[in-house]
Amino acid sequence: MVYDGLTACSSTLVSACLWSWGAPGFDSAMKDVFVYSRPAIERLPPHDVPHVVISITSAPDDVARVPRSSALRAILRLSFADADVDAPAGLVLFDDAHARSIVEFVRAHEPDIERIVVHCDAGMSRSPAVAAAITRSMGEDDDAWFKRYRPNMRVYRRLLEAFERA
Repeated sequence: MVYDGLTACSSTLVSACLWSWGAPGFDSAMKDVFVYSRPAIERLPPHDVPHVVISITSAPDDVARVPRSSALRAILRLSFADADVDAPAGLVLFDDAHARSIVEFVRAHEPDIERIVVHCDAGMSRSPAVAAAITRSMGEDDDAWFKRYRPNMRVYRRLLEAFERA
């Protein structure tokens, strides 16, 4: 089931979607995947259930202020451009190392969490791509992510390949 997790919030501030999943070979408990924009994650109260955050920015020295709580288990910080093809000189594209980091992070924390929170700058391309790939890798339908968002296909495809290799 997919629904807006924050319908009462301003759409210019929040980009959020919730996906619950569970899959064979993983903890049988359902997990939630939330997607946010950077302004949303920096202004909203922290989640109150065991969770991890995948924080995506465009530059390594640009660190998002992720709300802390006792329920936050870990943060994976990644920096890469929101581009599907070649990026201008000096910009880093999503690559296999980024994908492996996400797979390892999700797999390492999966037994101990109820929620995965993913954010990027706008919450419309990179973070939905990560959310869609995680959802699909867990054996669930990822169509809702493509209906509401415009997932970055480079991120989505490379991350799916990394989950398949893991």
